Amino acid sequence: MSKKTLSTALIAFALGCAAAPLVVPPLSAQQQAAGVQRWENTCVTVRSVDAAAHAGMSMGAQGWEMVSVAGAAACFKRPL
Repeated sequence: MSKKTLSTALIAFALGCAAAPLVVPPLSAQQQAAGVQRWENTCVTVRSVDAAAHAGMSMGAQGWEMVSVAGAAACFKRPL
């Protein structure tokens, strides 16, 4: 890549970054209020179906939602 091409690319990149606030509209109040849901997750080791059920009940009481059971792991999520 020649120096002229590289210089042109860097200038275009810098101008694009500087112009972004003018081109991309800010979030509306409704969009800001809605926010993005973030999640906390954890997995626990289980040795049987009964253990997975017990873990689900125990974790559910703490606000966790079971999202999967695979092999010896039961995984849960809850909103932050």
